[in-house]
Amino acid sequence: MSMNILIPVDLAHEEELPVLIKAACQLVGDRPEARFDLLYVDDSLIHKAGSPHVDPTREKERRQEVKTHLTALIQQHMPAQYRYDCHVRRGSIHEQILEEAQKVKADTIVMMAQKPGIGSYFVGSNAERVVRHAHCSVMVLRS
Repeated sequence: MSMNILIPVDLAHEEELPVLIKAACQLVGDRPEARFDLLYVDDSLIHKAGSPHVDPTREKERRQEVKTHLTALIQQHMPAQYRYDCHVRRGSIHEQILEEAQKVKADTIVMMAQKPGIGSYFVGSNAERVVRHAHCSVMVLRS
């Protein structure tokens, strides 16, 4: 049985990537057919009042830069026996994680939870929203 794991990555906290990968690898064990999909969501262009204009050429360049950087980071930490792919999406973090999980048919999402702050007290965290709405299991690790 194959196992597809989605790992959302926050590049502002690159130091968490080895922890995420280790937990995901422990979850799949020695299954050579396991596949990891690592996802970075760029939410920097989200604006409450509407959608700002984004130059499509610049957005494509930015997406490729992020994907190249993410791939380089993963190559440092991912054991060679596992297959993986990198994805970059733009939008609301929890919504994009949920959409990508459906798209790649994830069996499990392995993600970090940030320490709660006053903002998440009122609106909830991304991890909380993913747990609440995911079609699959979600493993949440504390930072």
